[in-house]
Amino acid sequence: MTQNLEPQPLSDDWDDDHGVICPHCMGDGSVDCNCGGDLCVCENYGERDCPLCFGGGAVTEAREQQYLESRRQAAEAMKRVWGAGHD
Repeated sequence: MTQNLEPQPLSDDWDDDHGVICPHCMGDGSVDCNCGGDLCVCENYGERDCPLCFGGGAVTEAREQQYLESRRQAAEAMKRVWGAGHD
């Protein structure tokens, strides 16, 4: 049996999405469910599909920017609640 060791050209159709890595799950596609701590009560066994990319691992740039903006707003709100000394 002989092996073909020639480099194969990359297919152009596998990366048509042009998305960016999901900033919520970092491209993993799943996040911790945290429903019951170490005792999962939702039958996800500790993980569930990422609610931002729905398990795909990539999002559009617009969705990424919307997510990052909402995180920035939440951080600003918490800073106002906690005070400026807790950066």
